[in-house]
Amino acid sequence: MEITRFRLAHETARERAASAIRSAPENYVVTISPPSRSLDQNALFHSLVADIAKAFPKWNGINFDKDDWKALLIVSHAVATKDGSPYRMVPDLEGSGFVQLRESSARMTKDRASSLIEYCQAWAVSNGVQLRDE
Repeated sequence: MEITRFRLAHETARERAASAIRSAPENYVVTISPPSRSLDQNALFHSLVADIAKAFPKWNGINFDKDDWKALLIVSHAVATKDGSPYRMVPDLEGSGFVQLRESSARMTKDRASSLIEYCQAWAVSNGVQLRDE
């Protein structure tokens, strides 16, 4: 049996999910979760990151690109909201420094992604970043 997903948006979908559960082989696993972030949320977040990176190519005297800003915004949002997976600093495998482990934006729920977007917009506006109309 292949992996099947059901979005429980209406009664027919619920019935199909229940039927799939009843016919699933023993030891299969069922997970019920809130919806993950949407493609529109992902596009908006990356647009915000690009606008911020363009406005601030350096942060605290260090060159920053979009990936750097993405990581910094996600960690800062987690700190500000005291929510989500806390970030951690761990020694790298080669013993030459530290690596920051953080929450994954790809695995965020829609609500969490909305919170991250609002955080980024508020930070950008309060720091004079010109945002595109997207």
